[in-house]
Amino acid sequence: MDRKGFFNNSLSRLNSKSNLASNNQRSENMRFKQSVTFVFLVLLLGAGLLSFLAILGGARNTGVLRNLYWLEANTSGFGNAPATTRWYNYEWCGYEGGSAQDCSSRRPAQPFSPRDNFGASDAMPATFVNNRKTYYYLSRVAWAMLLVGLVFIVMAIVPLLATVFAASTWVASLSTVWLWSALFFVTLAACLYTGCYVKARNAFADNGRRAKLGSKNFAFIWTSVALLLICALWSTITTAVFGINKVRSNRRDSHGYDSYEGDKATTMDTYGDSDHPASSPTKFKYFKRIRRYQAPAAPPATMATNYDEENIPAAPR
Repeated sequence: MDRKGFFNNSLSRLNSKSNLASNNQRSENMRFKQSVTFVFLVLLLGAGLLSFLAILGGARNTGVLRNLYWLEANTSGFGNAPATTRWYNYEWCGYEGGSAQDCSSRRPAQPFSPRDNFGASDAMPATFVNNRKTYYYLSRVAWAMLLVGLVFIVMAIVPLLATVFAASTWVASLSTVWLWSALFFVTLAACLYTGCYVKARNAFADNGRRAKLGSKNFAFIWTSVALLLICALWSTITTAVFGINKVRSNRRDSHGYDSYEGDKATTMDTYGDSDHPASSPTKFKYFKRIRRYQAPAAPPATMATNYDEENIPAAPR
């Protein structure tokens, strides 16, 4: 086997081992990423379920949904109000003996406003009369923001599910944008709901009336915020890492190396030197630079015509 053949065989074996190790490492990284992404997909599904239950509270007066209320308070003496009232997303109902009764008509984003619900009354805390619009719009806008956040959660589930099976920069970026959008709107809804009903509970308490928040609804919505925050941060980190790795891979691919007997050029041609201009990299990418041995240039042959009449070489011109 000549020198060139031995060199190429050695490089081929080295390249095969390098590719095998690289592929094994890449497979392990992909399996780890898929496992972790699956865990965060479960967390995102949990956030979507909790947000859905929070927005569904009050859709029915029976079963589990009858306990998903925002505020329960003593409203006796408020015009025609029942002794105890619960406010839901779609209606308000009197609550007695463990069941809802004398409910209002249902409509989406039922506002919390005792003045609008029961009419003005001297027994009503003054804040519900003087600041009627505050409670009215806080409760209605909060429902709308929660609905928008739920839509973004559903939109984020699809690309995140796709990244479990195949990594893609634009899919991961799309999922990240929708996750942060969902987090923004659900957090905004949670803040509006909390501000509205905590303020109302304090107003009832200052008036000497019993009032309590619906613990389930607030637990659902704030747990959704926490889960969405975790998912959004994870998606941002993985998208950034994936993008950086892809840029590095593209840079490695754009600075290739050739074999000693490459298809288009030799290794010296790939890099070039003072006497040989560099050419574009071709096929092989991870070999060291090999320079051919260049024998010293032989002196120019002296011809007979270069001698003068006395057989003395003529001086070069």
